Amino acid sequence: MTKAPPANRLIGESSPYLRQHAHNPVAWYPWGEEALARARDEDKPIFLSIGYAACHWCHVMERESFEDPAIAGLLAAHFVAIKVDREERPDLDAVYMSAVQAMTGAGGWPLSVFLTPGLQPFFGGTYFPPERAWGMPSFREVLAEVADAWQGRREQLEGVAATLAAQLAADEEPAPGSVDAVAAAADAMRTLTRQADRRWGGFGAAPKFPTPSRLFFLIARARRDPAARELLTATLDGMAAGGFYDWLGGGFHRYSVDEAWRVPHFEKMLYDNALLARAYGEAGLVCDRPEWVAVARATADYLLAEMRGPEGAFFSSTDADSEGQEGRYFTWTAAQVRAALPAEEAELVTAVCGLESDGGPDDEAQVLRPSRPLAEAAAELGLRPGEAAGRLAAARERLLAARRRRVPPATDDKRLTGWNGMAAWSLAYLGAALPEPRYVAAADTAGRFLLARIARDGRLQRSWREGAVSGVETLEDVAWVVAAFVQLFEAGGGAAWLEAAGSLVRGRLPHYQRPAGALDDAPDDGPPLPARPRAPADGATPAPAGVMAGALLRLAALTGEEGLRAAAARAVAADAALVTRAPEACLTLVQAATAAAAPPSTLVVVGDPRWTSTRALVAAAWRHKPARCVLAPATSVPVTPEAARVVPLFAGRETAPSGRARAYLCEGGACRLPLEEEAALARLLSATGD
Repeated sequence: MTKAPPANRLIGESSPYLRQHAHNPVAWYPWGEEALARARDEDKPIFLSIGYAACHWCHVMERESFEDPAIAGLLAAHFVAIKVDREERPDLDAVYMSAVQAMTGAGGWPLSVFLTPGLQPFFGGTYFPPERAWGMPSFREVLAEVADAWQGRREQLEGVAATLAAQLAADEEPAPGSVDAVAAAADAMRTLTRQADRRWGGFGAAPKFPTPSRLFFLIARARRDPAARELLTATLDGMAAGGFYDWLGGGFHRYSVDEAWRVPHFEKMLYDNALLARAYGEAGLVCDRPEWVAVARATADYLLAEMRGPEGAFFSSTDADSEGQEGRYFTWTAAQVRAALPAEEAELVTAVCGLESDGGPDDEAQVLRPSRPLAEAAAELGLRPGEAAGRLAAARERLLAARRRRVPPATDDKRLTGWNGMAAWSLAYLGAALPEPRYVAAADTAGRFLLARIARDGRLQRSWREGAVSGVETLEDVAWVVAAFVQLFEAGGGAAWLEAAGSLVRGRLPHYQRPAGALDDAPDDGPPLPARPRAPADGATPAPAGVMAGALLRLAALTGEEGLRAAAARAVAADAALVTRAPEACLTLVQAATAAAAPPSTLVVVGDPRWTSTRALVAAAWRHKPARCVLAPATSVPVTPEAARVVPLFAGRETAPSGRARAYLCEGGACRLPLEEEAALARLLSATGD
């Protein structure tokens, strides 16, 4: 009996990216045993296409190639076509991206890889155009040539695949070594100083990415290092002033296509906005820059308003395209501004944003952003500063309302565990430090969603959408959930968050940490992979290995579990060669190494959270404590035996006889005399080293 011709099998998938391709004439399969068995049974190579919902060039290749019946016929005749959402399966993406980078020297999305039925890659690239262009073959030509080579030169292709597979699997155990954290941090600062763009902020040439790991490294040094403060200031000012920052709706786009942060690539990612919200808030407090705190608030408000589902978890991304055009939702002509606003408000907006118009239908749409000081535009228009500020605020509200009536970009509304961990980590900090109770409440809700994602076997579910779970747990998920739970405790959420973090670590860390200490990005009890990915260097987000090490150190400082501190130190030591050779590439690990080299530092605050004295001490702690100092706020007075069991430093800590709260700074196992005055605590913390 012959098998029925294959049909597109993506319609039942939960991933919005896969569903975007569910009506292609291509006979797509999701990654799974059905597709892999068909490739083996029919002895066909696999065409593997990996992308994500907000990927502009993924949309382009879909329209140009995957909607083409002729191309669909070529794929059906010669290949088994598999589509993967890289956000659901970052493990597969990491393995096959490494293969394409090894073959071509470059990578990106959509990722297009050809595999043997045994899953070994033998040819690949990224976007292929429908016709020859830019020195690239057409996708149709690629398919025909690969099919011909598979039929006529299969042994040669399998030899390439075997060689590449051996190269990818040549996973030498990192040799543990010692890390001089002070020297590594100093080397990293020298490199960042050389790479810095002194005029516009950021690092390197266009396109410019925010790279939060650099920002957090600079923030940790900014209290005492003027050079770090200078680089941080240029970058945060530059990003907030450009169109890269959404002046109307809050939040940040993916990256800037130019060096001045003026024109963005318009997709918005949860991870960027979660991490940048915290970076701006933390830097604003450290450097006393209220305008940065305002950006943090606007970004957090954007997350709550635009990126949150009804259950309180956060969506993954919004697209760059709307109505088939990149940036259409976010850009304005002068005529559109005038149509949306009263005349006096439109006049002010066009003056502040430098919108130029000849009044014709071909006015170019632009990203709205201030291009001159408000005071200068107000003087030109004969307005008092206060009057101009009020008029501009009203205009921004009207413009935002008008924008919301446009056709919005598509939203990838799957909830990814690791990215939600980032959001909860950020919002818990902002809510406690600013303070802003609604951010803490949002973080608590997201944290409870994450608790529900821990399956009965103790591992995490990678992705959730409309009640369906998908994907495979990675180190990113475990590291950020642990970091979020610890941060929720520090934000006053109670010792249950620490117990949840400890339970997750004890259950899952052994499946990621090798005997010598190195942390893999995929677990040893996950699905089989051609190679086990491991990437200790930072990328668009901080490296999970560094995040995990840092979270373990904070958890150890609170619980007194030396095994956690030892696991973090072993993870840092395992990558000593990388930290020493290229510290600027792994700043999250450098920060973990710095924390591991110092004795634990914990600030215990004992007092009823409703007392004014308690709130004053907690506020002083958030504003003045070094980043490595962990906050342990008691949530009840007296401290319960259960809380003291989870956090041993609570034992014996009391409020003042007068009923005022007290703060105890404990370093290296010894606690100083308690303080009751906010000013005294601020002086002590300011004198404590980072």
